[in-house]
Amino acid sequence: MDQKNNWVFAIKEDELADGEKKVLLLEGDKVLLLRKEDAFFAISNKCPHMECPLSKGTLEQYVIQCPCHDWRFDIRNGEFLDAKEIKVPTYEIKVIEGSVFVNIEGAVI
Repeated sequence: MDQKNNWVFAIKEDELADGEKKVLLLEGDKVLLLRKEDAFFAISNKCPHMECPLSKGTLEQYVIQCPCHDWRFDIRNGEFLDAKEIKVPTYEIKVIEGSVFVNIEGAVI
């Protein structure tokens, strides 16, 4: 792996079941890791509205709903479903030999 891209070990692949979510502190950033249909997704754990923790929200299909004001975001690209110009930062994921890595430098907004 290319170290200059800041790929950080997150968890072992089998530590997160389908439909589960887990907050990780990676290099000082709170990242919400989610698993859906055997794919992993990583987004910021802060809602851009009032920084409520998305980890406390509900996940249905590929949509996580903020527990504070019901804002809904697509975990695949971070888009707010009611105004696509608002996004939660997302992070690239790699799974290598059963280990999940997050590119913390690669936040996409």
